[in-house]
Amino acid sequence: MSIRLVKLLSGTALTFLPALAYAQQSATDQAAPRSAASSQSGPMELEEIVVTAQRREENLQRAAVSVTVLSGANLTTRGVTTVAALTQVAPALQVTAGTGPYTVLTVRGVSNFGGNAFSDPAIAVNFSGVYLASPTAVQGLFYDLERVEVLKGPQGTLYGRNATGGAINILPQHARIGERGAQLNFEVGNYARVAASGAVNLPVGENSALRAAFQLLHRDGFFSDGLDDEEGQAARLSYRFQPSSAVTIDIVGDYTHQGGRGGGSTVRKRCGTQTCYYGDPRTSLSDQDAAFAPFARQTDNSFIDSSYYGLLANVNVETDLGTLTLIPAYRKSDISYNSAQTGFQIIEQQKPEQISMEARFASPTGNRFGWLIGGYYLDTHVTARSNTESAAAQTYSDQIIDTSGKTAAGFGQLTFAITPAFRLTGGLRYTWERKTSDSERYTIRNARGPDPIIPLVPVGAPAFVVDRSLTFEAVTWRAGLEVDAGPRSLIYANVGTGFKAGGFFLGPPGANSFKPEKVTAYTIGTKNRFFDNRLQLNAEAFLLEYKDQQLGYVKLIPPAVVLVTENIGQVRTKGVEVEAELLVTSSTRIGFQAQWLDARVKKLVYNSISTPGPTSQCRTSGTTIDCSGLRALKSPEWVFAASLEQSFTLGSGDRIIANIFSRYEGARELDLAYIPETRVGGSTRTDAVLTYSFEGKGLSLSAFVNNIEDEVVVNNVAPNPSYSTIGVVATSLRPPITYGMRLSGTF
Repeated sequence: MSIRLVKLLSGTALTFLPALAYAQQSATDQAAPRSAASSQSGPMELEEIVVTAQRREENLQRAAVSVTVLSGANLTTRGVTTVAALTQVAPALQVTAGTGPYTVLTVRGVSNFGGNAFSDPAIAVNFSGVYLASPTAVQGLFYDLERVEVLKGPQGTLYGRNATGGAINILPQHARIGERGAQLNFEVGNYARVAASGAVNLPVGENSALRAAFQLLHRDGFFSDGLDDEEGQAARLSYRFQPSSAVTIDIVGDYTHQGGRGGGSTVRKRCGTQTCYYGDPRTSLSDQDAAFAPFARQTDNSFIDSSYYGLLANVNVETDLGTLTLIPAYRKSDISYNSAQTGFQIIEQQKPEQISMEARFASPTGNRFGWLIGGYYLDTHVTARSNTESAAAQTYSDQIIDTSGKTAAGFGQLTFAITPAFRLTGGLRYTWERKTSDSERYTIRNARGPDPIIPLVPVGAPAFVVDRSLTFEAVTWRAGLEVDAGPRSLIYANVGTGFKAGGFFLGPPGANSFKPEKVTAYTIGTKNRFFDNRLQLNAEAFLLEYKDQQLGYVKLIPPAVVLVTENIGQVRTKGVEVEAELLVTSSTRIGFQAQWLDARVKKLVYNSISTPGPTSQCRTSGTTIDCSGLRALKSPEWVFAASLEQSFTLGSGDRIIANIFSRYEGARELDLAYIPETRVGGSTRTDAVLTYSFEGKGLSLSAFVNNIEDEVVVNNVAPNPSYSTIGVVATSLRPPITYGMRLSGTF
């Protein structure tokens, strides 16, 4: 599709949709529960959804930002129990499993890849309003949720650092005062899957309540040696206290243990002019010794043994002047894993810890002059020991990491209604950040993998030392306008900036740090309800300009493999996103989402001794690789998603509910090598759920099947550091066809 045609379509939509809405909408908005979009006593219409994407409660359709909302009920229907499953339910979001407990999130072509203790994510993940500083901390959170909000595009003013790509808000259910009840979900499926989750809510006197929730997960691995399995246990305890109608205090503590063998990979390589696998695509690396000859085979002893702890409070005080919100929080992790998912062994123990405090004061809603001011403080500390294999040299690195960081920020956002239908918005944020490292990298020589004996203490002199501090300051801003083009129509336009701090990596002197990443974003969008609130149609066009984009990749710096982060990217991303939902009848609902993305690297030049080879699209001169002008990584041109829900009411009052969901994702590049083995073609995945709901009994029984096509789809790739010699690309895959039964009850 040409750029001119996209501009024409988006411009036409933004111009005429509000006019259509004004002609066909009534002047009042009425809500209906999502479980039944219409009821016997009310009109048939789509429900209203409340979000906190802009740090205050507001109707989704009145929020001048692009955000996809997934309710807790929808997440349960889709069987979302881990962060990896979000890819299928939020089309603009890609989630790929990294090494060990790491997770890579990508929104509009921007990823949060962070492979060591020095890394910061580009997608800010927040749990109950608390920013999760560690890229591993998203484990074990997807149960007993109120909703998940996926904000697309930079969120530099209200979310601050490390939100240059977007933000994900995970909102758990809080204790409900005056309610006594319980809920339980139990699921069984192929690959010996057993999953259970539930919650109990109990009143404690008249002004407080307690809620306890849990999750248990088990599934055998998808790969031949049992890798790519699931093993986890999680628990959460929430307490709510309302000493008066103006004060609400929520205290939440959570614990997660992630076990199992961890993610798996197979070998993908060139076979003539095509790419291929060795036999069954789900034959694991450890079962393909010949692929790694003459170097070391891969380990049979992969594992994850990680624990996560969190404690937070959320205090809201309503006054005549506005609402004061205080969110103090503490989180820590104890991470241990052994993985060869990247095609070389990584053994790591890591202990991240963070203390944070956020304070906000927001004006009452409905005022002509609205404002929000706040402050934020974050203190992080990470200690780690990491050993990484270099098979060709028969060495392992021995990294002793001790890093800390302090961040302070002040922010504000103002909205002024020039008329009741026309508003201007401005926001500003100042961020100060200091990072300190006292870290060393040693080399363990004559260590042929897999699973060599690692000395209890480092041996010899360090190869690299990073003992320094860096300070960063940034001012990010946002300006926008909003126009109510009809009773249920909003047009908005925003321009804003984002900032992601620089940092360190364990490299040679003078080449062991990277600069901040900055982005300027331009958006124009519209949100509408048509046909008496039965059709919702939202659209947004965007342009993102990234400067000094931070990209992490594996680099061969003798005598070992080094995971570096460098400012090698200048990226321009433009696109259009459309979301629609139609309530055809009281029992039929249709959904549709589409994203067109044109993401190009204006400049992408890096240096590596291990060059990608002659099949790369990049231009190579000596050790310099120039990939400028190519498509940005993990940026498919097209993503489509569609859903259909059809319900049938039986004579007994029981209901049968059929859901089908399908997502198409276009071809995409997955690695800086830009070789055929790291390019993935387009793919489609379809899921189906059939539910029988027992009227008045609070019980439902569902049968589900995911990935009906059973298509082999590449999830992530990692060319082996010795690729030029052995041609191996370690390749992780998305899940095969899975199916099972789910029993849900509310008591």
